[in-house]
Amino acid sequence: MDILLVELVAAAFAYAAFSITLQRKLSNIDKMYEIRATMNTKTKDLMRMAKEKADKATIDAAQKELAQLSMDSMKNQMKPMLIVLPVFFLIYYVLLPMGFAPKLTLQILSFTLGYQQVFILAAFVSGLVLSTLMSMRDRKRLRSKYDFGLLQPSLKQQ
Repeated sequence: MDILLVELVAAAFAYAAFSITLQRKLSNIDKMYEIRATMNTKTKDLMRMAKEKADKATIDAAQKELAQLSMDSMKNQMKPMLIVLPVFFLIYYVLLPMGFAPKLTLQILSFTLGYQQVFILAAFVSGLVLSTLMSMRDRKRLRSKYDFGLLQPSLKQQ
C-alpha cells in the first residue's frame, strides 16, 4: 500500500508542477503584477473621489476603467485553465482508474481515503506550496519595480 501512496503523491506533484508551469507560460506574470498594482491605485483613487464627493461622471469613468482592468486580469488568469482543467479530468477520470483498482482505499492517519481523494489532496497541497514559492520568487524579482506592501508603482519609477 505504501508504494501506491508514493505513486499517487508523485503523480499529483507532477500534475501540480505541470499546471503551474503551463499557467506561467501562458500568462504574462509581469503584466499580472502590473495590472494588480494599477487596480490597487485606481481603487484608492476611487475611494478618495467618493470621500471628496466628486461628480458622478468622474466616479463612473473611474469605475469603468477599474472594471476593464479587472476583466483583463481575469482573462489573463483564465487562459491556462482551458488546458489545465481538461488535463485534470483526463488524469482523474481516465488514467487514475486505469492505474488503480476502483475500490482501492488508503489509510492515512485515521482517515480512509480513496485513491482519487488522495490525488486531489496531494495535488492541492503541492500546488499550493509550489504556487507560494513561485509567488515569493516573483515578488523578490519584481521588488524594485513595485511596492508590494501597497501593490502600487514605486516612487522610483515616477
